Amino acid sequence: MSKDQDKKFMISFAGVLALLFGITIGIIALAAIMTPKHDTADESEVKKIAARTAPVGTVITDPALLVKAKAAVKREPYSGEQVYTTVCSACHSGGLLGAPKSDDKAAWAARKGAAGGVDGLTASAIKGKNSMPARGGNADLTDDEIKAAVEHLLKLSGA
Repeated sequence: MSKDQDKKFMISFAGVLALLFGITIGIIALAAIMTPKHDTADESEVKKIAARTAPVGTVITDPALLVKAKAAVKREPYSGEQVYTTVCSACHSGGLLGAPKSDDKAAWAARKGAAGGVDGLTASAIKGKNSMPARGGNADLTDDEIKAAVEHLLKLSGA
């Protein structure tokens, strides 16, 4: 009897496998019929897709190429207020790390006198002072932009 049961099981198992195989082939055929063809892509669509998937930027590790790339980038000079808002205010608005607050007239008047005026304060900002890094931490700033920021900071303080 066990041989007869084994034979019935194998026949049933083979039938189930055949049915599942048939269903799989049917689904594949139906998907192939229903799926639109993509090989008729319009050239403008290809360009749009390429633009959307283009890399955002590149990384330059060669120092010579870095100098060329940096020289090629031209921008409008920042105003004193822009430099103060983006770079200086992080520390000078709240007195972080001992930086004189932008509204402290007495501290700025003393610094202005000790440094020799606006030019002295500008030189100090360019080379850095105490916890403040050179150029406020933004090496891309020009001397004129730093001077404008110093003048703006003095104007804010009233000194």
